Amino acid sequence: MNLEVRHLRFVDAIDRAGSLTRAAAELGLSQPALSAQLRRIEQVVGGPLFVRGRHGATPTPLGGQFLVHARAVLAGLDAVRRQVEAFHDRSPLRIGVPPCVPVDVVGDAVPGAARPVVVGDRSAALRALVAGGVDLVSFVDFSGRECVVPPRVVLVEVGVEPYFVRTPDGSGRAGLADLVGHTWLLSGCDGGFGRHLVDVCAAHGIRAPVVRVPERSTAALLLRRGERVVVPVRALSGDALPGVVVDLPGTPLRARHLVLGKDSLPRHRVLAVRDGLRAAYRARWPTCPVPGWFERNPGWLGAG
Repeated sequence: MNLEVRHLRFVDAIDRAGSLTRAAAELGLSQPALSAQLRRIEQVVGGPLFVRGRHGATPTPLGGQFLVHARAVLAGLDAVRRQVEAFHDRSPLRIGVPPCVPVDVVGDAVPGAARPVVVGDRSAALRALVAGGVDLVSFVDFSGRECVVPPRVVLVEVGVEPYFVRTPDGSGRAGLADLVGHTWLLSGCDGGFGRHLVDVCAAHGIRAPVVRVPERSTAALLLRRGERVVVPVRALSGDALPGVVVDLPGTPLRARHLVLGKDSLPRHRVLAVRDGLRAAYRARWPTCPVPGWFERNPGWLGAG
């Protein structure tokens, strides 16, 4: 057997803990497993590294010499790790943004990043991440249709954003059933919202909604004419269409915001992007089309 870095860490942990039992607990190993590893290490170096007794484990003269050199190696490896992390921290992140995520929010959230790249729909965003075209992707999915995380990709949740509804007369205050018979007008990029809407209606025992994807000008005209139409409104993206915006009781329509990153990226950088996005969305709370909604409903997108 050749000595490996983990063997050096085992011996260091035993000395610092003062016993195999405590060292095994700190390392997440069983005491017999650590004892077996120590015996193999001692066979390689040609003698016992510790004297074990009622009061724990103390290094032998050979163990003392071994620890001096092992700790020098471990300190050198830790220095290399810190240098590599510092290098990556200085390199600008490349962030992919599907059209259903506001580019300006991502730009505000990660000021040290390169300008966010619009990468097509959500499938295209994942392909860009896997292929290495971007380091991170700001992503949105829906309950029951959660993102399938590709291999070697990590997922971190940013928060959940509610959807409100806009109708000519404020219909919807009583709930989704109040909108049966309305035609839902979706934007060209709904990020999967249409399928989410069908799922939620089915779960509430409501017949499948009629869905159209008109031009924005057509949607505005139908709202002004008082047609039986409804437009979903994201709480922190909004729109400037006519009509009345109301929040549905129980907030059944919602989107989950995520950050996806390659697992080779230091986790603290992924978490920093998540925290930046939360802060950027929280800064938008005052523009919510239902004033004061986020203050009355803690825990949603933007909350720490």
